[in-house]
Amino acid sequence: MMVSVKKRTVGVIGLGNVAEPHLDAYAMLDCVQLVGVTDPRLERCREVAERYRVPGFASCEALLAERRPDIVCILTPASTHRLLTAQCAATGVHVLCEKPIAVTLEDARAMADVCQAAKVQFFYGSSYRYLPAVQESKRLIDAGAIGAVRTIVEQVLTGEGAEAYRPLSAAHYPQGGPGGGGYGLVDHGVHMLDIFPWLCRSAVSSVLGRGDRTGAVARPELALMMMQNGTLGVLLYDESTRPADLPEEGIFSEGRQWLANRGWAGEAGNWDPHPGNIRVYGSKGSLRIFPYANRLFLNISGQMQERTLPAGTTPWHFGTQMRAFCANLDRGELPSTSAEDGIQALRALLAIYESEASTHWQSVGVN
Repeated sequence: MMVSVKKRTVGVIGLGNVAEPHLDAYAMLDCVQLVGVTDPRLERCREVAERYRVPGFASCEALLAERRPDIVCILTPASTHRLLTAQCAATGVHVLCEKPIAVTLEDARAMADVCQAAKVQFFYGSSYRYLPAVQESKRLIDAGAIGAVRTIVEQVLTGEGAEAYRPLSAAHYPQGGPGGGGYGLVDHGVHMLDIFPWLCRSAVSSVLGRGDRTGAVARPELALMMMQNGTLGVLLYDESTRPADLPEEGIFSEGRQWLANRGWAGEAGNWDPHPGNIRVYGSKGSLRIFPYANRLFLNISGQMQERTLPAGTTPWHFGTQMRAFCANLDRGELPSTSAEDGIQALRALLAIYESEASTHWQSVGVN
């Protein structure tokens, strides 16, 4: 694990549901000091600033001018990322930006270019890479424990029915464009579009599927992705139904879970009847990964074996991610997850939407 030797000041922009787990995680790090937060909702900004005992600001410009942090963590809707990144880069501040990197490839490329021109580092917030169950899975796959990866699958078919479904609004993703729910293809699936190719060490070459759009009626969302090495990735999402899992499919979770539109819920040790999971099938064996529950199972002998994992699941993986960024800066390295990783995930996501319009597999290409 990367360890930083220098303490850096950090500012946080955007104080939605995901902000507090970031702030809680940063409070436990010896490599960072939180120096300010900002959100245009002044009451929310005041509340969070008081709770974490830091100054609160009404704008990014004010935070940058008065505190000049070493790193800014951008947690705002994706459509704002380009402008905020440019403001940070102009003042020489490094950027850690939440997923998705942007809503258009033009914006994403501009973000990478402005940071490069200003000689500041851009760290893409692919937080799933920093969950212990995912990291151990990566280690096992790289060591050849399950042979060549053939198929990776995630499906989230859950909710409380269509009437209770609440998609993310146009404040998150522009009206008519790619959108949907908090556990749908855009807001959640973009994580998988990053870690699936990362796990099997092969870029996405082509995709086929369909996704929800902001303001449209919710539908089941599907994505098939073919990697350059032949691995097949499968995503299936629908938050407007009810789960069909049987009781034995649950698990005692060692972490918390994310509930769409509600934030983090549950506590370690509690029973989770519908835990999110990823299944990886190889030529020698298979893995079942429970990223948030912090559980991992390996089958290479006809029997499931549970792997021992370190603590550090939600929300502490946000701290692991920030620590990695600080260590990158210490060593003068490129970020562990870069703007190029974010651009490639966005490229695959947008190609899925293009494939529905064309009714054909869509080439993804590379940066």
